[in-house]
Amino acid sequence: MTAPTSRAELLPLIGQRASAEIAALVIPPVVVAGVPSHASSTWAWAWAGAYLAAAVCLVLARRVFRRDHQSLPSAQFEALWVPRAQYAALVFGAIWGMLPWIGIGAGSFEYALFLYLVLAGTTASTVSYAAADLGVFARYLLPAWGLAALAVPLAFPAHWATVLPLSLLYPWLVWRHARTSHSFLVQQSQLKHRSEALARAHQEARDAAAAASREKSLFLATASHDLRQPLYALTLTAQAAVQRNRDATLDPLLVDISHAASHVSDLLNALLDVSALDSRDATLPLQPLALTPLLCELHERFQPEAAARGLDWRLRGPEAPAWVMADPILLRRALSNLLHNALRYTPQGGVLLAVRQRAPGWAIEVWDTGVGIEEQERQRLFAAFERADDAGQAPEGHGLGLSVVRDCVHRLGAAIEWRSKVGAGSRFRITLAAARSPSPSIARQPRTVSHLNRLRGRVLVIEDDLGVAQGLRHLMDDWGIDSRIATDAVQAYRALAEGFEPSVVMSDLRLRGDVSGYDLMLALLPRLPQAKGLVVTGELDHPDLQRADDDGYLVLRKPVAPEGLHRVLASLLGPSPLIPDRRTVGPAVPHSS
Repeated sequence: MTAPTSRAELLPLIGQRASAEIAALVIPPVVVAGVPSHASSTWAWAWAGAYLAAAVCLVLARRVFRRDHQSLPSAQFEALWVPRAQYAALVFGAIWGMLPWIGIGAGSFEYALFLYLVLAGTTASTVSYAAADLGVFARYLLPAWGLAALAVPLAFPAHWATVLPLSLLYPWLVWRHARTSHSFLVQQSQLKHRSEALARAHQEARDAAAAASREKSLFLATASHDLRQPLYALTLTAQAAVQRNRDATLDPLLVDISHAASHVSDLLNALLDVSALDSRDATLPLQPLALTPLLCELHERFQPEAAARGLDWRLRGPEAPAWVMADPILLRRALSNLLHNALRYTPQGGVLLAVRQRAPGWAIEVWDTGVGIEEQERQRLFAAFERADDAGQAPEGHGLGLSVVRDCVHRLGAAIEWRSKVGAGSRFRITLAAARSPSPSIARQPRTVSHLNRLRGRVLVIEDDLGVAQGLRHLMDDWGIDSRIATDAVQAYRALAEGFEPSVVMSDLRLRGDVSGYDLMLALLPRLPQAKGLVVTGELDHPDLQRADDDGYLVLRKPVAPEGLHRVLASLLGPSPLIPDRRTVGPAVPHSS
């Protein structure tokens, strides 16, 4: 519904444009100068003086008008200035109405006609601003043309019968025009109200959407810890069962359970990735990143899935050391999702992960011989929760992968290209800016540790979720690690008091009662000079995450793949030139997505 237009809204139009009366100061000298030489100019000078005095008062009143318009409430402004405007209109109308009387007695038809034409012109000019308030304009029009009509028989004694009807018809026509102009100004004001209301509604909708997005991100960030814990426990328990099983008939069942847990992990991570990407800044501090270790890691990670599907899984690395400017977590996530999609939509053939140098950067490509993408699916390919029509061939897909890829690539400031042919496969290419190797020590390739190797050493696990804690203990027992579980600070200090000297203190970030597991780990490490710290968390956003990163400790995100956890523990428990002391610097080991 459009708000009604008040007189206080239209009145400023009169104040802003009433300068036409001031500009009309050029008229009095012309009127005086035009008086015939044989006639007296006394009345002309008197009229000019009256008009000049009224114009000066108008200039002074405009200053007060503008001040009150800015400072007074609308109702008070209207009550104060509508009567003043009506009075000013009455005064100026009377002054202009006296103009034709100057020609009486001058004995010149031409001079009398000139005065009426001047009055007609100024009246037409007045409509442009005084029509904003018809009451104001009426108080100008009636005295101006009422007095002018009375002067017609005296100014035109020989032609008054012709001039008088014209002097009455003209103000009537002007009044009709004023009413039309007033209606237009009212509609214009109402359109302004409507536009402002729509703008406010649009802004409120945007604010509501932004608030909903923030609340969604906050909810997922808060709930991620609780969501990841049971999933992490399931993954660890399933892996421990696979390793301990000696009954061949149970192998298929245990493998299916492990795959199901992995798929649930995929879905959860994709959902949380969308939330994390929404809540992170659009620009990220990129860093030099070596591609070869990352690609080898991805090749090793997806090898079991490709083998289970009977696909040819190949890696074609760079011919020269390849370094790019990127965020390692975002790039790993983008490539992981591309590879997941390639494997899911390739019923036979193979998948290739390749790196090519494309000046001035590097291009990472994912090729597959899958089903391809239909033309009608291409416009919404990167939309969240969208899956191609052929997705039925890949029942485990959930439609989030390429949406995450798009957001990751955008945050990296990189470019993504793709092409596809139905029945022949697809190719996705991410092009990144090249970077120089920071130092020879960082450029050195890390050694890999097979997840089947048995390990030696002691690990203190600080974890308040009993399901996760038991799963970790079962795995570490199978790996040959002597582990001790502590759910809080009391149990952790008791373990040390009983003589347990771990080589690694592995702690969750948030314990029961909102206790900081990171602070507990920092308090324990000075008592264990040879021990190294490791943080494992399901948090998306927590102050201790930045603290741990600044302090140089490795942070793993739950759910961590057992193979990835094994590699990290192998590097921490065994001698490694890459980890000189208990503070371990480096990107998080990838977890199953």
